[in-house]
Amino acid sequence: MSEVNFELRIVNGLQGDPAVFVLIRRLGEALLFDLGSLEAMAHKDLLRVKNIFVSHTHMDHFIGFDRLLRVNVPHKRLLHIWGPAPFIDRVQAKLRAYTWNLIDDEQIRFQVSEIHADGKIEEALLSNTDDFEIRRKTSSQKLEHLCQFGDGTFVQAVVLNHKGTPSVAYRLAAPPRYRVLSERLLALHLKAGPWLSQLQTKLRQGCLNELLEVGGRNWSIAELARELIRVEPTHSLAYLTDFSFDRANLGRLRSGLGSTQQVICECSFLDRDQKRAIDKAHLTTRQSALLAAALGAELLHNFHVSGIYGQMPEIAAEEAQAFFEGLRGLDPLQLQGELEAELQGVERELQNQ
Repeated sequence: MSEVNFELRIVNGLQGDPAVFVLIRRLGEALLFDLGSLEAMAHKDLLRVKNIFVSHTHMDHFIGFDRLLRVNVPHKRLLHIWGPAPFIDRVQAKLRAYTWNLIDDEQIRFQVSEIHADGKIEEALLSNTDDFEIRRKTSSQKLEHLCQFGDGTFVQAVVLNHKGTPSVAYRLAAPPRYRVLSERLLALHLKAGPWLSQLQTKLRQGCLNELLEVGGRNWSIAELARELIRVEPTHSLAYLTDFSFDRANLGRLRSGLGSTQQVICECSFLDRDQKRAIDKAHLTTRQSALLAAALGAELLHNFHVSGIYGQMPEIAAEEAQAFFEGLRGLDPLQLQGELEAELQGVERELQNQ
């Protein structure tokens, strides 16, 4: 695995409310996937978070909004939060539930991005100055590039179906590293200089057809990259929770997120409890492992285990890991066969209901 750029913490363990804290090491900045209870998080860690990505607004995924809000009230920070439609209305309802007569104008501000199933994204800036009035506008954000952090790290999203309600899966990816091949510099009689940083910046921006003057000659960015640059794989992780294991969701995940090195995925039910999983539109341990393997993951982190297993949620996590170890070594054809068998099993069960 390439250099680890992210540190992650599943805030409430295997069985508590979903919330994952991710630190981007290069920036010292953090983000949250989901807003389950945040009582276990330190005040200082919450103040490192400026961006929050919510899968959906079931209570166990959103009740931590109040803690996040309370911690940030004195600091007048702009927070950016994403979630599925009708997310703007729901954030406004949270904010309007309180009385704010003792604070300054612009003290509470949320940039809210609302993700629609068709890929459209709307946004609104909610501020206490005008009682969090909603003024919607169409966003330039795209599902394949929701936002970008200072070091080039970016977030993607896919809208999935969770028993009739949208639930968003996310992928966080560090930018690829562009390593300069010093031996090729010598072979081309070029000297290192500030132009190498310009080249790397242009590559990150995708400006392949632009020209750069180096050594008395105009080179295209694409040509310089071919001659001088080795692209090293990015570090990435996907956050997957609360959706049905079916063909449509699987197709959306594969096409929308692609491959990823790590997967944080619910394993709500043991494999033997597949009927419960289908009824609740959650995943079994085997389904969690299959999805991680299908996304090419090297590591699987599990959470969101059902309370029916009492004080022993680790039995589900252990079963998921055992399935994952058996699946990740399969060739693509074998893995597709395992996915197809599981899908057919789910479809048969649905037909029998």
